[in-house]
Amino acid sequence: MATNLVLQLQVIEPDTDLNIIMIGNSNYNDDVWDLRPFITAKSTKESQKYIRFEYIADVDMKETVKQYAYYKLGKIKPQTVREYINGRLPMFIEYCSLNGIHSFADVTLEDYLNFNLWMKNDKKVAVGTGNNSCHVVEEIIRIGQIKGWNVPTFHLPKAETANQLWNTKKSMKTNKTKPIPEDVFDKILYHAVHDEKDVLTKSGIIIQSQTGLRINEVLSIQEGCVKRTFDGYDYMEVTLGKTEKGEPIIHKVFINELVKNTIKELSDFTEPLRKESGLKELFLCKSAKKKNAINVYSLEHWNDQKLMPFIKRWDIRGNKGELYPLTSHQFRATFVRELIKRKVPIAMIMKQYSHVSIEMTAHYLTLQEEEVKEIYSDMILSPESKIAGLRAKEIKGKLDDLFHGKTEDEIDDVITDLAKTMSFNPLPTGVCLYDFRRGNCTDGDGCFFYNCPNYITEVQFYPILKDELDLLEKEMARLKELGHEREWQKQYIKYKYLKPLVESLEVQLNGKESVG
Repeated sequence: MATNLVLQLQVIEPDTDLNIIMIGNSNYNDDVWDLRPFITAKSTKESQKYIRFEYIADVDMKETVKQYAYYKLGKIKPQTVREYINGRLPMFIEYCSLNGIHSFADVTLEDYLNFNLWMKNDKKVAVGTGNNSCHVVEEIIRIGQIKGWNVPTFHLPKAETANQLWNTKKSMKTNKTKPIPEDVFDKILYHAVHDEKDVLTKSGIIIQSQTGLRINEVLSIQEGCVKRTFDGYDYMEVTLGKTEKGEPIIHKVFINELVKNTIKELSDFTEPLRKESGLKELFLCKSAKKKNAINVYSLEHWNDQKLMPFIKRWDIRGNKGELYPLTSHQFRATFVRELIKRKVPIAMIMKQYSHVSIEMTAHYLTLQEEEVKEIYSDMILSPESKIAGLRAKEIKGKLDDLFHGKTEDEIDDVITDLAKTMSFNPLPTGVCLYDFRRGNCTDGDGCFFYNCPNYITEVQFYPILKDELDLLEKEMARLKELGHEREWQKQYIKYKYLKPLVESLEVQLNGKESVG
């Protein structure tokens, strides 16, 4: 994907002439690196397409930072490197300036620890801010020691890494993007479809909720993006960026009628702006600060200027009565949940969508493993979960012991820790907990879910399991009537395991606690 595109840079040797090293439109020795050739999204502000080093007064320190930036540009996307250098590092440079430190090589372990205390006590920064700033300094020192940069020689103690110093484990739950609760999601979608008058807000919400695209991907869509396959399926083309050869990277995403109609409305609404500006994008607006200049709407302001006013406008509240703190990335997590509920496990997408080309399934396959794990961990491991399977009682018992006496936040931490250590392999009607790093779990006869101790299902899968049981019973009755005993026996093997699963879920649906 374009969002993971990194630069292929020339290796710098000790005798390399830095005057011939180019980064984007800039020379290595420049104090500003122009990365616009590599950050093509129009929804990204122009100021965020440059890495600036002029705030670093000391020449030696600036050189080390440039070495680090150049190294990272070959590893991660340019936008992230810019954030490291211009967002996270300046606080350390400020600390060094205040304390007479003119080179990374002059930094002592005491300086490193005092820097963190200074951020906590004097700057009073948030945990995430402090951890991020500390992490960049750590990386420069650790990588610099390997690469031979001018950095200190002391070893950073394992007990004093950024995560430990800032105790980020306690705040981890705040960084975890959870799906939107179903009742809240229904309200959001209802008001977006039926009531919302701001076309950009309405369109963004509908497209994100129905496709799982990131907001920067949504804001990049262009006129004519809706296409149709030869066999009548609508899809949308999303231009994510360019390859190193300058070729656009196109993502193809299935869309439903709601998205199709929404894009048509958006296209009609912004047509005058496209004619006036010559831009092809659909999410256009006029900037009041720039003499009505027409630009692609900035993703930087989407949450606070579009989503939160929408939430306030329609008074959408969470289960505690608060205005729901909606963020754009929650739509992606919610989309993953909905895929799972629709019995479209990520691992089976290729089979489910075999009627179209492989490249059209790529969008769904980019859904991150961690996002899927979060959904399954909440589904299977939460105190409210209603599960069934051969090991359901055992799992539920262990979870009850782990959760006993703990607060809601502490339980959330337990679930997060468990999810990191467990395997969640999607199945059509549940999840397999087997860790395939141990090798295949069968002898080659294939996987039969319902009699397997690694198989766990949850009450959300009850409707499809009940339908399967009903069909199985009808088939068994037909075979019995025909006198096909051998075929009946084959079906009965499946039946004797499936029926207890369904009954266990029914018991829990009726408000009882029994699992089996």
